[in-house]
Amino acid sequence: MTFKTIVVAGASRGIGLTVAEHFVSQCDRLLAVSRTEAPVGEWIQADLSELSGVETVAKAVGSDSLDALLYMGGTWETHAFTREYSFEACSDEDITRVIAVNLVAPILLVKALLPALRRSHNPKVILMGALSGRDNFPGREVANSASKFGLRGVVHALREELRSQQIGVTVINPGNVGTPEVLADLAAENLDGGAAIPLPDLLSIIHCILSLSRATCIKEIDVPAMLGEGA
Repeated sequence: MTFKTIVVAGASRGIGLTVAEHFVSQCDRLLAVSRTEAPVGEWIQADLSELSGVETVAKAVGSDSLDALLYMGGTWETHAFTREYSFEACSDEDITRVIAVNLVAPILLVKALLPALRRSHNPKVILMGALSGRDNFPGREVANSASKFGLRGVVHALREELRSQQIGVTVINPGNVGTPEVLADLAAENLDGGAAIPLPDLLSIIHCILSLSRATCIKEIDVPAMLGEGA
């Protein structure tokens, strides 16, 4: 597959960086959006928790035809997914930041980039959720769970809103993903959730979604590790 323009949000590290590295050779223009410098693609410095950051990305896309918006960014509370996590100890600023980055920012970014997505012959939006946003998942991280649960609602609503325009919107809900940081934390027993899914498996899922025609929409995919929590 070849693409004209792809936006990868959260491209400076972790899942976002891996996704950007994977697709940069498959498109004419890859916009790597992050607060800190992204080492691949065309770096767009933007804090998406602020309206000015969303506006910066929309301006950078300009009149391009946007084939894919891949929102891979995300954050969580201090000490999330560890034994040290305590909801009561979370600062109000921490909670507000998690909701802003994980939920409000992708809503506003999709809205801002809809004109560019409409110019594509096969537009796709993929948002990175989490198993912690699934019904009855035993997660204790309140703000993170709320934001990821809300992201699922965003996707279901957008599908109805954008159905007539055939803009595919998908949320992927993985458990632990085997980034170098996560693998190191699991090895040191600093992270809950058990085994991680390999990064190439996640890339294969994203690649599959982008390869589908406009006639098909995958709303939601749950991806637990075989030996991890939530399987």
